[in-house]
Amino acid sequence: MPANASTPRLTQAERTARSERRMINAAVRLISRQGYTKTTLAQVGEESGYSRGLVSHRFGSKAGLLEALMRRITGRFLEDQVRPAIDDRSGIAALVTMVDTYFNELTAREERLRTVYVLMGEALGPVPEIRDVFMSLNKGFRDNARQWIEDGIATGEMRAGLDPSAEAALFIGTLRGVAMQWITEPRCFDLEAVRESIKDAVRRHLARRSEDEE
Repeated sequence: MPANASTPRLTQAERTARSERRMINAAVRLISRQGYTKTTLAQVGEESGYSRGLVSHRFGSKAGLLEALMRRITGRFLEDQVRPAIDDRSGIAALVTMVDTYFNELTAREERLRTVYVLMGEALGPVPEIRDVFMSLNKGFRDNARQWIEDGIATGEMRAGLDPSAEAALFIGTLRGVAMQWITEPRCFDLEAVRESIKDAVRRHLARRSEDEE
C-alpha cells in the first residue's frame, strides 16, 4: 500500500459499534475494580475516552449499560464458546465439555467473569433491580444443563431415576462455586485438578450403573 494512502473511513454503524464496545469494556474494568454501585456513567465515559453524555445517549441509563454489558459477556460466551464446543453433543459428553469450556473461559477472561460475580453479589444486596438479569442468566444455564441430562436419560446413558432440574442446579452451582473461590483467591488450589475431579464426578454420579439394568 502506498505510504500516502489514506485509511478507509469507518461507517457510522462501525463507529457506533466501536464506541459501544469501548464503553462496555470500560464498564467491565470499572465494575471489576469497584463494583456497580460506585461506577458512574461519567467514569465510564472518562475510562473509554468519551463523554458522559455520549454514554447516556448510547445506553439510556446505567441500567441500560448494565443490560448491554451482560448481553455482551454472556452472549459472547454462549455463542463463541459454549455452542461451538457442545455442537451436537448431549448427555454426559455435553456436561463434560461444558466443564472444560467454563474453566477455559475463567482462565482466559478472568476480569470479565470477576465482573459477573461482582454484579451477582450486588444483585443480592444493594442493587436488587439487577436481580432479574441474573434470574434470566441462571435460568438459561440451568435449562441447557437440564436438557443435556434429559437427553442422557432418554438414551439410557444416565440413570432413569435422576431429577434433571435438581441435577442441573447442582451442576451449575458447582461450576459457579469453584469459579467464585478461584476469583476471590487466585491460585489457591490446582484448578486443573479440580476440573478433572468435576468431570469424573459427573461421569460417576450420572452414568447408568450395571444394577440399573437388572
